[in-house]
Amino acid sequence: MSHAPSSSSWRENDAIEHVEERLVGLELYANAAAGFDGVLKERYSDFIVREIDIESGEAVVLNELSATCDVEIDARERKKFEAMKAKVQAMERERGPDDEAEDEDAAKDDVEGDKEESIEEAMKEFEALCGAEDARRLREFLATPGVTRRSQKTRDGKAETPQPLVLEPTTDKAKRTQIHQFFKKHFLLPTDNVVESNEEEKEALKNLKKPSSSVRVHAAVKQGKKRTRVEAMDHRAVGNFWPEGVPEHVRFAFCKENKESYEMLNVIARALKVNFKSIGVAGTKDKRGVTTQHVTVHRVRAKRLAKLVLYGCKIGNYTYVDRQLGFGDHCGNEFEITLRGIDPDVVGNVEEAVRALKSSGTINYYGLQRFGSAGGKHATHKIGIELLRGEWQAAIDALLLPREGERDDVMKARLKWMETKDPNETLKLMPRWCAAERCVLERMSKVRSTDLVGSLLAVPKQIRLMYIHAYQAYLFNRVVSERIRKYGVNTVVEGDLVLEEGNCAGDEGEDDMNGDNRVSMPRVRVVTAEEAALGAIDSSLVVLPLPGNSITYPTNLGDVYDRFAAEDGISLNITTHSVREFAINSFTGDYRRCFLKPTNVSHTVISYADAAADLVLTDLDRINGITERTIEDGPLRAVTVKFTLPPSSYATMVLRELMKANTSVSSHKRKTLDARAAASVE
Repeated sequence: MSHAPSSSSWRENDAIEHVEERLVGLELYANAAAGFDGVLKERYSDFIVREIDIESGEAVVLNELSATCDVEIDARERKKFEAMKAKVQAMERERGPDDEAEDEDAAKDDVEGDKEESIEEAMKEFEALCGAEDARRLREFLATPGVTRRSQKTRDGKAETPQPLVLEPTTDKAKRTQIHQFFKKHFLLPTDNVVESNEEEKEALKNLKKPSSSVRVHAAVKQGKKRTRVEAMDHRAVGNFWPEGVPEHVRFAFCKENKESYEMLNVIARALKVNFKSIGVAGTKDKRGVTTQHVTVHRVRAKRLAKLVLYGCKIGNYTYVDRQLGFGDHCGNEFEITLRGIDPDVVGNVEEAVRALKSSGTINYYGLQRFGSAGGKHATHKIGIELLRGEWQAAIDALLLPREGERDDVMKARLKWMETKDPNETLKLMPRWCAAERCVLERMSKVRSTDLVGSLLAVPKQIRLMYIHAYQAYLFNRVVSERIRKYGVNTVVEGDLVLEEGNCAGDEGEDDMNGDNRVSMPRVRVVTAEEAALGAIDSSLVVLPLPGNSITYPTNLGDVYDRFAAEDGISLNITTHSVREFAINSFTGDYRRCFLKPTNVSHTVISYADAAADLVLTDLDRINGITERTIEDGPLRAVTVKFTLPPSSYATMVLRELMKANTSVSSHKRKTLDARAAASVE
C-alpha cells in the first residue's frame, strides 16, 4: 500500500511548494506514519556526511593531521643513505688527490638515480620508444665530453659545449611528451621541440597537416660549485624524491565545512602545483554541511600535504595506495542529520516515524537536487525536454532567461538577454562561474547566432548530459509512483523487473552515450506468475529502467513510459531531429531500484536552550580538541537521525519519508526564517 500526502497535513502557504515536488514525480510515501515539522541545516554541524570506504566498509573519519606514514618511510630511507654515506666516506679516505679530481662530479651522478647502474635499462626503454637508430645516436651523444655533468670539465679545466642531439621528427604529440619525460627522469638533460625545416612546416600548413616536430636534447646545464659525493647524498636524503617500494598515490581524509568539494580540491591542487586530474575522489558532497571523504593525489608525499594551510577544511589520516580514486569507488554514505525546532508535543511522532522507516524503508526517488534549484521551465529536466524535442531556441531561452531567487549580477545578465537577445552584450554581464550560459553566449558571439545547435554543443559535455539524465530521472520518478499506486510498496508482482547481477544506475557513474566507459549493463529478468506467487524474491531487487537503447521494460506497466514521454512531446523510439547528442535512443539507459531501506538507523531526541548552539560533534571539533558537547537543557527540541545509504541514494528522500514534509529549498528557507523569528521573540 502506498500513501499520498493528506490535504490536512498541508499548510495553506505550502501548496505551491508541494506542487514543486509533484512536478518531478515525488507523489507518494512508503508508510502512513504521522510526520513532524523540523528545520534542516540551521547550523553546518546539523548535516554531517561521512563516505563509506569501499575496502573497509567503514565510515571515513578525520582524527590525525600529521603525516605519520612518512616518519617510518623517511627513517628507512635515512638509514639506507647513512649506510651508503659511511661506505662512501671510507672509500674517499682511501683515495688520492688524482682520484678526487676525476670523480668529483661522479658522486652526484651516482646519487641522482644511480645512472651508471641503470643506463642499460634506460636505453632499452628509449629504444622501445624511439627505435634502434635514435638509440644508437643517443649512446654516441652521451659519450660526448661535456654532455653529462661529470664530463663538463676536462683534465685541463676547459669547458666543453657539445652540439645538441636532434631526434627523428614525429607528429605524435603524446610520443614527444614521453620523450621529454624520459630525459627528465633518466639523464636530467634539458629538451625542447624544433621543426627542422621551414619548408617542411610551410608544406604541412599548406596541406592543413600538423608539421613534424623533433625533440632536441641539450647538454646538461653547467653547475656552479660542485657538491662532494657525501653532500650530494645528504641533499637527496632530505629531498622530495619518491621512495622505493611506496605506492604512487597518497590517500587522505578530507573534511570540509560549508565549502564546495571542487572549490577546495582546486585550492589543494594549486597549492601543490599539480594538475587537477591527478586528484581523485569517489564522489562530491553537499556544500552546506560538514562532510568527510577520501581523496587521492598522484606522487605527492604526505608531509607536503600536511604542511598546507587550508581554510574551511582539514586533511589527514594519510596512507599510500596503488590506484587513484574514481567516481563510484565507495560503498555509500553515513548521514548524521539534526532537525531542530521539533514541537515537544509531537516527539511521539518522531519515534513512530523512525520505527516505520526501519520497517518499510522509503521510495527510491531521485531528490529535488537532481532537477536543479530553479523551478518551472528552467529546471534541468525541462531543459532536457527541449533538447530531446529538438526545440533549440526554447532550450537556449530556458538556459538564459531570468529565474527567481538568483543573485543580482546573474539576474542583470539574464534580463539583458530577455530584452536584447544580444549574445555579446549578455556575455559582458554574465558572471564567469555561469559555465553553461557563458559557453552558449561565447559560441553565439563568435559565429552566426542562428547556429543554435552549435551553441548548445559548446556547453561542456557533463553539463549537457546532466539535462538528459535529469529527464531520465523525472520519468523514473513518475513511473515508480505509478507502479506503487498499482501494486504497492515492497511488493514483487508478475511482470516486474528484478536484478540478476550488477549494480543499479546512480550519480556515481551514469550512462553516457554509446561508446561510454560502462563495463556492462546490469542483467535483469521479468518476474513470472509462479515466482510472484511463491513470494521468494526480495523486493529490494525490483528495478525500473532509465530510458535508453539497451534496456528492457517491465511487462506489467503497459505503455506507461511512452505515455508519460508523449505528454512531454517526446518519442522514446523515434528521434525527430538529427543531433545524436540530444537523442534519447543514443543513450544506453540503466536500471534503478524502486525501494530503499536505510541501514544502521538510530535517533536521539535532544533538549536544548540556545537556538544557535551546535548540538553534535563533528570531525573538525574532535581535531580541534573538543571531545564532548555540553548542551544546556531547555524547552527546545531537536532530533538527530543517523543512517547509512548506498551510492546514488538521496538523504532528503529519507527525511521526506520521516517528516512527511516538503524537501524544496524554498520550504527549508521558510521554516528556517520562521524558527529564527520564533527564537528572537523568546
